[in-house]
Amino acid sequence: MRAVAIGQAELKLFWRNRTALFNSLLLPLLIVPLLISADVDGVPLVVGLVGFVLVMAVYYNLVTVFVARREELVLKRLRVGELTDPEVLFGAALPSMAIAVGQMVLFAAIVGAMTGIRLPSKPWFLLLAVVGGVVVFALLAAASSAFTRTAEMAQVTTLPVLLACVVGSGLMFPLSTFPEQIQPALRLLPLTPVVELLQAGWQDGPVLQPLIVLAAWTVLSAYAVRRWFRWEPRR
Repeated sequence: MRAVAIGQAELKLFWRNRTALFNSLLLPLLIVPLLISADVDGVPLVVGLVGFVLVMAVYYNLVTVFVARREELVLKRLRVGELTDPEVLFGAALPSMAIAVGQMVLFAAIVGAMTGIRLPSKPWFLLLAVVGGVVVFALLAAASSAFTRTAEMAQVTTLPVLLACVVGSGLMFPLSTFPEQIQPALRLLPLTPVVELLQAGWQDGPVLQPLIVLAAWTVLSAYAVRRWFRWEPRR
């Protein structure tokens, strides 16, 4: 597959990028002992780590990747050949997505060994949450790159999405702790359906609405990429 070749080249660049390595590999590892020391139950701990990987290793890291490759004219040169636009984007995003999934599996194994949580009774919901979350946040990263002038500016342009998802999606605080008036709006955030589907893997809970919200975010973010993604440097 031609996109895999781009992914292999992108992976080499990834290992040379200290900032990407820290955000994607070291930062989540530093979060693990902090959460464990806070005496958080096993299931919320796994859910929190998966959500954190999505917003940092996938979303934030890919915004910087897309912007950097655009400013270096890499994306423009790749489009000159036989590659299609989806292949170029998928190839550039492939290493980050693969590393993120690997981290999720590793963290789940570590937490499971340390806390003794039972296996999920409905693992298919976990699979839907992980796959859907990776796709949505990769697309959101591509869309956000259109409004990011430089890779350094990603720290600013990604902040609204990062804060909204980390604080308001049930990642740090249960949605029930927020006023009832704003809970419906919080359920529409892109990370909330991922969190709810992950929780549904272990316990009964709503799944239809999270699936609809996740599907809606997939369609909307794909449209945003098609409409606003920039292939050449901003002037």
